[in-house]
Amino acid sequence: MKTRSFVLVLIAIALLAGPALAQQTPPAMVKTYDTLADIILSIDALEADFVRAVLEGHRHAASALFDSGDFNGAAVQMALFANEGDNAMGGVRKRLLQGGHHHHHADASAEGEFEPGYVIVTRDAKKEILGALAALRQAKTDAERKQAWKTFDGIAGGLMKPS
Repeated sequence: MKTRSFVLVLIAIALLAGPALAQQTPPAMVKTYDTLADIILSIDALEADFVRAVLEGHRHAASALFDSGDFNGAAVQMALFANEGDNAMGGVRKRLLQGGHHHHHADASAEGEFEPGYVIVTRDAKKEILGALAALRQAKTDAERKQAWKTFDGIAGGLMKPS
């Protein structure tokens, strides 16, 4: 019986002391949480850097194809740039979205600016790039092709600058 009373007294003391002890999160927990926040935020930056690398690959391929006179091939690469990659990349974006990852969700000014899951290419830029590639496909002269390329390259270059 004494043991039981002793345990009850310890529980009562713990319950009374608990609120006093709970008024401050242990510093080690705060530091760990702060480190976790750094990791989470750096992952967003890493994702943006990775998508920029993918886009740079499509831009470079489009340029090489354009310079070689393969305008249809260049247009395909321009479309891949506008769509931040192919269907496989789209599948990864879909998986991230389904998992609750929204790259631009924290920025209220970006509301509607990006298609779901897109990281670099805005809706407006995509529309302009698709217009440029349509112009390239319809071009009959070198001057028209060069103008279409200039439009694409200007938009792409602007998007490639780190934010």
